[in-house]
Order: sequence, then structure tokens, then C-alpha cells
Amino acid sequence: MARARGFLPAAWSSRWDKSYASLSHDRQKGADKVAIALIKQEITPGMRIKPVEPEKYYNEARINDADRLIFRIEGGTVWFVDIVEHDDIGRYGKKVSGLF
Repeated sequence: MARARGFLPAAWSSRWDKSYASLSHDRQKGADKVAIALIKQEITPGMRIKPVEPEKYYNEARINDADRLIFRIEGGTVWFVDIVEHDDIGRYGKKVSGLF
């Protein structure tokens, strides 16, 4: 029998809250799906998790063609940082202070 994975604790930044609130209902549903998968330690089709270059401090997960979920897993907690469009991912190439 396979060992069950536990749920990871999660925390959301105020930047995440603002970005999420500005999304349409359909885009929020996509972000929810990816966030829940990360908390459950599962992978959804098309998520494509990878580190954000160059420092690789943050990770990105694909929500849809345009949107990316920015997060970090540290100390067993998923830290949800922001939701950005693909073209804006570069601002998370380095650690951003004051998010948590």
C-alpha cells in the first residue's frame, strides 16, 4: 500500500491577495487548482514547476498560457507569493524583501 502524503501548511502574501483579487473568476479557478495541488503535494497536467532564474529562490507553476503562480516551499510550508503574467516573471529572478 502506498504511503499517503500529508497536506503542507500554506501562507499567502499580501501581494498574492491583491493579484488573486484582480483575476477573473475563471483565472481564479485555475490558480485555486494549482495552489491546492501544491498543498496536496500533487502535480496537475501542464503545471510545469520550475525555479525562476537566475537566483532560483522562487519557483513558478503554470496556471494557463499567460499566468504563473509564484511560490516557495520552505520549512515544510508552501509560501504563495504572487500571481503574474508570464512576461512579468523576471521580477522574481531575485529574492524580494518584505513579502512575509
